Amino acid sequence: MSEISEQDVRNLAVQHRELQQQAESLQQQMGMVQMSIEDCTRAIATLDELDAVSGSINTMIPLGGGTFIHADVSNVEKVVVGLGAGISAEKSPSEAKELLNGRKEELGKVIERLNGSLSQIGQRIQSIESMIGNKGPQ
Repeated sequence: MSEISEQDVRNLAVQHRELQQQAESLQQQMGMVQMSIEDCTRAIATLDELDAVSGSINTMIPLGGGTFIHADVSNVEKVVVGLGAGISAEKSPSEAKELLNGRKEELGKVIERLNGSLSQIGQRIQSIESMIGNKGPQ
């Protein structure tokens, strides 16, 4: 195997750092997507629980910033679901669950694509590390 010059080693080191930063960015994106999947799962579970209860339900509703208010929910025949781009629509609980399950499925595909990209970056990082590791007189 031929010897790698010092300039090549520096270039590889720069590429290595850039790839590590890309990997970290992908991991952060995956974390955010995973949080969205978990939000959908919680919403579906809540809709299932509400569907199982008859009559008025006393619950706590989040206002934001860790603040809640006690409320009686008497009508669970319609829920408001975010559709994206700041648009929401009123849906039946079953329609809302269907929409949320579809969203979870799409987010799962995003996770798969991000995992694929992360795997490719990992392979490139390993390749660079083996090239740098093999540097020196042969």
